[in-house]
Formats: sequence, C-alpha cells, structure tokens
Amino acid sequence: MAQKSLVAIIGGSGVEECPQFKKAPWQSIDTGMGIVEYQQNNEIIFIPRHGHSIRYGPSKTQYAANLLTASSLDIRVVVATSAVGSLRPKIHVESLVVPDDYIDETGRDDNLFGEEVVVHANPIPAFSEGLRTILLSCVGGGMFNEVHNKGTYVVISGDRFGTRAEGKRRAEYADIVGMTICPEASMALQLGMHYACAAFPVDTNLDANHVGGTQAVMQRLSHPSKVPLYITKVIDATQAYAKTAGNLPQLNGNVIPGDTKRIKNKILQSAAENLLRHYVQ
Repeated sequence: MAQKSLVAIIGGSGVEECPQFKKAPWQSIDTGMGIVEYQQNNEIIFIPRHGHSIRYGPSKTQYAANLLTASSLDIRVVVATSAVGSLRPKIHVESLVVPDDYIDETGRDDNLFGEEVVVHANPIPAFSEGLRTILLSCVGGGMFNEVHNKGTYVVISGDRFGTRAEGKRRAEYADIVGMTICPEASMALQLGMHYACAAFPVDTNLDANHVGGTQAVMQRLSHPSKVPLYITKVIDATQAYAKTAGNLPQLNGNVIPGDTKRIKNKILQSAAENLLRHYVQ
C-alpha cells in the first residue's frame, strides 16, 4: 500500500531542482492509461508532467495517467507549474502569473469518465481560489520580476509555437499562452482535486526559441533562489491547506451516478466511488 500523500506538484523546469526531490527515489505506477514515474518525499510527490525515463511533448503528454497517479495516492491538492509566453506588454519575462481562468484551444479530450459516472463539472471558478491565494502568498523578494494575481491562460495544442497572426488574435482575449494545463485542470476537477497553476513567462510569444533565449530564461528561473525556493515555500504552505481542503463547489449537483463496478480501470473506479461518496446524497 502506497504511503498516503496529500499534495502533488506537476511541472518541469525548476521543480526538479527543489531540495525536497533531489535525492528522492523514483517510483512508478501503471495507471491503466500509462506508466507514470514520480518522486515522493513524505506527503509531497513530484510528477514530471512530460515524463522521466520517456519524454513526451505537450501534444502527447500523459495528462490522464498523471492525474490518476495522484488519485491513486489519495491526493486532494495539485499545484501545477507551467512555462508560458506573455501576450501582454505589462507581463514581463521571468515574472509569476497565477491565472484565474483559462481558454482551451487544444481539442484534447478532457473527459475521464463519460460512462457509468458522468461529471458535468462547472469550472467557475476555473481554479481553486484557496490554492491561488497560497501561490500568491509564497512570493519573496527577488524571486520574480513581478507578480500578477490573475490572468487568462489560453492553452494551445503544441508542439509548435503560435504564428504572428495567432498571437495577435490570442492577445485580444488572453494574457498568457501555453501548452499544458488543459486537459489537466479539467481532469483534476473531475477527480475532486483542488488545482491551481503557477505560470512563469519565459518569452513574449513572438520570440519563443527553446535553444535560444527561452531556454536561457528557464535556466535562470531554475536558480535555487527562484522557482526552487518558491516551490519549497509553496510545499510548506499547501500541506496545511490540504489537510482541511473540502468539497469543490464546482462539482456540487453535477455528478450523475451509475454502476461504478462496470468501470474497468480500477483507479478510475475508485475515484468514481469517492466522487459518489462526496457529491451524491
């Protein structure tokens, strides 16, 4: 039986440099939707969004498997990190944005269930407000150029960046652009998890270049005094929050029950039974 965990960090650059995970052994789970490798340190786990031994681009990432791994470990709180492009002149590179909404342009299937148990999740708000407050409270001097306490994150499918025309159009309705929090945010909500995202602008969308400036920015953000220190503070703050995190209002009245025994994936079956206990009278 796996040790019960309370908080999952799902991300990449910078997180793996956190002292909590540097010496933590790698473990793996076969979720029935893919094998996921993760690290665990007491009640915190780190799931590298794009894989460990095998690397997946944003368009092929095992979003469902990652979330089912967290579900199998009884996790109620998920903190996501995401490298993004800025669509606004006021949002500078090497800043922190804690988005309060998103627009999904990926076309990826975000349904975990769809049969026997139907979850009509209402993502308003799109993220856990309590968790967003924590993400904003953990910023210290010198970590980031500035902090933005809200913003709309438009999610594109990847793996390519946007064209000039696409960037111009997206700037009409969004503040940052990235490739990863959908369907992740929706799936976390369907599993009854409190989920929020710390987004780090690494380019201005038009100058995105991973082997050039963007990668250099990501390396600077990985300095111990920046993202690793920030995530360390977030870990400390979220553990207390996780112990008292209640039901999600976005699911109230929106879970339609069925025969969970007919769900073949055992982790998903267990998650469905948990939803029925919490959201169906």
